[in-house]
Amino acid sequence: MEWTIEELARAAKGTIVQRGAVSRFGHISTDSRQVDKDGVFVALHGEARDGHVFVPEVVRRGGGCLVVQRSVAGPKRVSVIRVRDTLKALGDIAHFHRQKLAPRVLAITGSNGKTTTKEMLFSILQRARMEDRPLRGKVLKTEGNYNNLVGLPLTLLRLRGKERAAVVELGTNRPGEIRRLTAIANPDLALITSVAPAHLSGLGTLAGVAREKGAIFRGLDPRGTAVVNLDDGRVVRQSRSFQGRVVTYGTGGFVRGEDPEMLSGGRLRFNLRVGRVREPVRLRLCGMHNVRNAVGAAAMAHAFGADVGAIRTGLEAVRPVAMRMQVERWAGIGVINDAYNANPASMEAALATLKAIPGRGRRVAVLGDMLEMGAGETDCHRQLGETAAGSGLDALYLLGRFARDTRQGALGAGMDRAVVRVVRTHGKLASELRAVLRKGDWVLIKGSRGSAMEKVLAAMKNEGA
Repeated sequence: MEWTIEELARAAKGTIVQRGAVSRFGHISTDSRQVDKDGVFVALHGEARDGHVFVPEVVRRGGGCLVVQRSVAGPKRVSVIRVRDTLKALGDIAHFHRQKLAPRVLAITGSNGKTTTKEMLFSILQRARMEDRPLRGKVLKTEGNYNNLVGLPLTLLRLRGKERAAVVELGTNRPGEIRRLTAIANPDLALITSVAPAHLSGLGTLAGVAREKGAIFRGLDPRGTAVVNLDDGRVVRQSRSFQGRVVTYGTGGFVRGEDPEMLSGGRLRFNLRVGRVREPVRLRLCGMHNVRNAVGAAAMAHAFGADVGAIRTGLEAVRPVAMRMQVERWAGIGVINDAYNANPASMEAALATLKAIPGRGRRVAVLGDMLEMGAGETDCHRQLGETAAGSGLDALYLLGRFARDTRQGALGAGMDRAVVRVVRTHGKLASELRAVLRKGDWVLIKGSRGSAMEKVLAAMKNEGA
């Protein structure tokens, strides 16, 4: 899509301070290295980096328009739009673009399961049929971690007018972000997967997490649809303010997952019920909690208008997202790589999965820290140790700043001191695991993003290679 300077200024709610040589502009970027000829550069002013510093590079690359919040020196051939806040302007531009092209937007937030649910929903909509006819047009989705105040706008700016739907993920770690993201995306359908202790350093309390996540329902147009998880009371309470259409899932919901079963290798089987229609589903994913994610995605797809056959086909086609309950085999050992992130609820779910996997091998958990847990971080890790002690583990390996707190919780809950190890480095931990693990064992590797627990698995594979 091309932009005129008038349209861009209107979208950004800014003032044209210089008209350059080019009348139409193309790709919009916040990265000076990705600016195309006649492209638009939005100079974000962040805590660590000021985009205005890179204006000369943008000019050298042939950029056609600058969106800035302070005066910059630029040649007359380059257009300049001045705004009060370039981050807000980026969101406003993306909102303008979304409204102009008008795809149906399906937005997902929640403490756990956002990315997996998004991938499931995307897979379904790619195969969707509505009223016995294919869904026309492409489906856009959030890629990677583009779920924040920069990433969501950049995702929406990828819309090209051929999309019938956009599946977007909304993330937060401080109050007000979901409200703003919802305003930018203006979703037609909205879902909160769960409310659990996460990002407490920014959101304060579990009640604060609930209020923040609930902003997606408060910001939802009354003509839209709220998809509500009946198995999470906090989600239900947040949905009560919404006056529009509601589609429920979970226990007693219109969309349900029945008779879940974990198969060998951790894969799942369950019966999906949508109203009176029942379909057997096999998931390539690991963890009973992924049945809940699948049912949430199915409810979203049903609310969108997809038929049950497409929902089943889409769910069965989904493959694990990297480092999110990703099952792999190494030297005859089963590995659950869930190293992307962690909070108390996701730790509990992962440990329950490890315990439930069929087989006779030993169960070993390798856990890093849970970060951003706020004032209660020590207690959270002690409780994690208690949870681990009740998970039928044969060994528990711990790494990180809070490892000793987790150990204390495990020992206090009766776990044998001999099988709980605190290790100081990823490499040392990998060496110990290589020495003790044997064919048929299962190991869970999990921690917050800052713990980078995937390094343990990489070191295990590479050591001695």
